[in-house]
Amino acid sequence: MDLDMPAIEQPPADLLGQRQAELDELFATLAPVSAAQADGYWRGTLMAILGFGWLPRPLARLWYRLLRTPLNPWRGKSFAQGGGANRWFGVRGPAFGRFKLRETHSPIDGQPVLWLDYDIPENPRFLRPIRGEARMLGNGLVLARMNWQTRRGLHRVLYFTLTPAG
Repeated sequence: MDLDMPAIEQPPADLLGQRQAELDELFATLAPVSAAQADGYWRGTLMAILGFGWLPRPLARLWYRLLRTPLNPWRGKSFAQGGGANRWFGVRGPAFGRFKLRETHSPIDGQPVLWLDYDIPENPRFLRPIRGEARMLGNGLVLARMNWQTRRGLHRVLYFTLTPAG
């Protein structure tokens, strides 16, 4: 892993209570992550899931902390050679949900982004509309968002952070 910043263990707690609109604003200010920087295994934390924005912030933080427990089998992502996969039941656990990587500009805010495209033959049809975007938040922390592609455009589903798994 080639990061210029030291790794941190978990995302800042204040991110867990943020709403999607607040994370959209933050995301637009961040520098892109290159495919080379992303190479390796990353531990993930979910947040700002569509439909949970009504939760008061303290409850939202608690909910997203609970999702870091065995209640949620998704553990993160791995990246290598222009592609990657979601990791389940462990950061180096089984891979399901593969994607190809591209350094491009976000169709949402026009800024540089690492694009995660799930529209590949290895995936079941229900995963192919997923489009991810990733940018560097700092201190070895990546902020990313999962979008769902429809005929009418991209729709934000959730945000997540990634920290190097070492």
